[in-house]
Amino acid sequence: MKEMSDEEVRDLVYEQNTIDIISYGPSKSLDENLAKILDCLCEKYNKGDLPTILYTIVKDLILNGFKANFKRIFFFENHLDIHSPADYELGVRMYKSFILSGKGNTYEDIAKEKNLYVKTKIDHDQSGFHFEVRNNSPLVKGEMQKIRNSLLHAQNYSDIMEYYIERGDNSEGEGIGIALCVILLKGENLPTDQFRIFQEEGETIAELKIPFKKQ
Repeated sequence: MKEMSDEEVRDLVYEQNTIDIISYGPSKSLDENLAKILDCLCEKYNKGDLPTILYTIVKDLILNGFKANFKRIFFFENHLDIHSPADYELGVRMYKSFILSGKGNTYEDIAKEKNLYVKTKIDHDQSGFHFEVRNNSPLVKGEMQKIRNSLLHAQNYSDIMEYYIERGDNSEGEGIGIALCVILLKGENLPTDQFRIFQEEGETIAELKIPFKKQ
């Protein structure tokens, strides 16, 4: 993915009400393009207080998609059955060490070959923003329940460190990221019930709606 110019971003935002981004791994150009698009969107709709929080949330959802796809590749390469509870527990610990070592980005080319994508869709008009981040690595048994628990329990916190200390899951980091998204939305008085994660036709989808208040 090449980095877009300011003029290209402006044309995209002002001429299209739907913006689609497909990616296979993290990159500086992806980060830059996302930041520019969100800045321009918030400028267009006079929502100057939202670019930072939207960037933090959407980028985290995209990274979660990459991690889910890369985890499947990691399990396959290490001959681990992701559907076996014993292999899953072992594999998650190994994968976490792999990611912390900084080697995770080496999977981007493999993800592209296997068409393990992360698709980001942004719809926008005068009624609000609608974000969808989807990847095509279906969740295995137990993963969705962890996500639901994170969404539910994060409602009771206003500080991410407090959440981490009391409820941090050492096995994987997705729960912390999801909790952070909820806590950030609460901090801006944005509706947390418009943030959900679900599965549909082989894809895992994170959806966030930001409705605009009528003046």
